[in-house]
Amino acid sequence: MLYNALLLTFVELLLRGVTMLFQRVLVAKIGAAGLGLLQLVLTVGGFAMTLGLAGLRVTAMYLCAEEYGKGSLSGMQCAIRCCLKTGTVISALAGLGLFFLSDYAAKTWIGDARAAGALRLLAIFLPVSCLCAILSGFFTACDRVRELAKVETIERLAGLALTAALLRLYAGQDAGKVCCAMVLGSSIDCLGSTLYQLHLLRRTFSGCRETGGGGDMVRRMVRLCVPLALSAYLRSGLVTLEQFLIPWGLARAGGSQAASMAAYGTIHAMVFPILMFPAAILYTVADLLVPELARCRAAKNTERMHHLTGTCLRMGCLFALCTACLMGALSDGLGQIVYKSADCGRYLLVFAPAVLMLYLDAMVDGMLKGFGEQTACVRYNTLTSFLDVALLYLLLPRFGLAAYVLTFYLTHAINFWLSIRRLLRVTGYPADGRFLLRSAFCALAGLGACCCLPDRGLLPAMVLRAGLFVSVFLLFLELMDTVPAEDHRWLRRSLRL
Repeated sequence: MLYNALLLTFVELLLRGVTMLFQRVLVAKIGAAGLGLLQLVLTVGGFAMTLGLAGLRVTAMYLCAEEYGKGSLSGMQCAIRCCLKTGTVISALAGLGLFFLSDYAAKTWIGDARAAGALRLLAIFLPVSCLCAILSGFFTACDRVRELAKVETIERLAGLALTAALLRLYAGQDAGKVCCAMVLGSSIDCLGSTLYQLHLLRRTFSGCRETGGGGDMVRRMVRLCVPLALSAYLRSGLVTLEQFLIPWGLARAGGSQAASMAAYGTIHAMVFPILMFPAAILYTVADLLVPELARCRAAKNTERMHHLTGTCLRMGCLFALCTACLMGALSDGLGQIVYKSADCGRYLLVFAPAVLMLYLDAMVDGMLKGFGEQTACVRYNTLTSFLDVALLYLLLPRFGLAAYVLTFYLTHAINFWLSIRRLLRVTGYPADGRFLLRSAFCALAGLGACCCLPDRGLLPAMVLRAGLFVSVFLLFLELMDTVPAEDHRWLRRSLRL
């Protein structure tokens, strides 16, 4: 798991870095308001993809991981075939719906008719995107991470290159054409990735015959994907509504439509990509934990389940604390260097403390899904989404951006508390309050030390602050004996391997 996580993390960090540089070009081309329009287009596309996937990616990952743990090649083949057939039908219906509603969605939901062309392109390629997601779940479950990383790297880089060519030759400064170029470039490359993954899948099962049990597999798939799909539809609908409420509420609070779209674009298309950039490793580990814990659960390996739970929570907590403090200390510099935006730096400072909740929640969700607690995850996410929508609708037009920040922190805190409580109850793992307090003290000591440095030039000051923070943080961790001996041994053994 460690080496798979490191490989996928390296790939994801590389691709996220290239994507952020690409977004810097978009800021110069269409501005923050144009980025806000693109973000709303992608929000509608994300909702349509949720409808088309119907919970089948997680279902395929879970079923294939169980069959992989049993060593049943025919069972894996039966599981992925059922998921792919079902996904093709549902995603085609969702794509047709989006295609015929594209004009209405652009004018009524987004409020800009220029988005209709991009929505139609999303609808045409929707089945391809859904099948690609299901196939990636299969390769993750079957421990073929290296092949998946290679495919994703080529796909993303080729997609960005194609998009850059389309932007240069076709889009110009028109935000609507920019949205079409972005969607078309990524969709064409997703088509190539899907075809290659299907080739790998055919090679995997060449010479293998299914030994029956198709009806039983369909029943298992339905038992998993139906509650996942229904709750995902509700959750995604609420999240989509929430995204549309933000620019609407900011405009009602006294700002113009353009200014509200610019603020929305700055937060969601500039601040959050920086904020979540280091989270690549945690999302990778969370994705790998689903099949790993499912295999442990199928084998009833309680000792390994407890070991993975404790190690991931402790390491994730240290990483999240370190990242949150660094984001706060370097916020101004990051906003200027990445996007040349003072507003981006200010918003980054506001949202930096939320990193601790966001990062750990990703880990906890992955572990809960591995233990078969998908329904609980969806229930918590749906509850907090309802709360999100209600608070944004009531408070945003009256208090503006302050209401959005308050709502963001409150709902994410509730979601994280419910998830971590459920994980501790399911695993029986005791919460270690002393470790959390010691880790927080070490992080705050490092933050205080690096903030005492004078601001002498943008990049030199950032490098010095980051270096001093990491040095003080590690020193206090060692002096206070914060990291348990078992984690020291695990790291040394893993690095020797």
